[in-house]
Amino acid sequence: MLQKEMLTYGLLGLLTAGLLLHSFFPRYEWKTVETPGAVSIVVYDKWTGRFQRGVYSDAGSLSLMGVFTPF
Repeated sequence: MLQKEMLTYGLLGLLTAGLLLHSFFPRYEWKTVETPGAVSIVVYDKWTGRFQRGVYSDAGSLSLMGVFTPF
């Protein structure tokens, strides 16, 4: 019974540590680039090293670019 309780507390501690570490090391980073007539959003996935870009025109239409892996 004590082993089961210790295992439960250990798993809860690992889950809590994982959530805290994830908040300090987020997966995605994004940047906006404003150009005349449009706004681009570039999203970088830190875990896989991929980029994706979306362009919003002044009319509100979205143009998505494909996912880019540099290496």
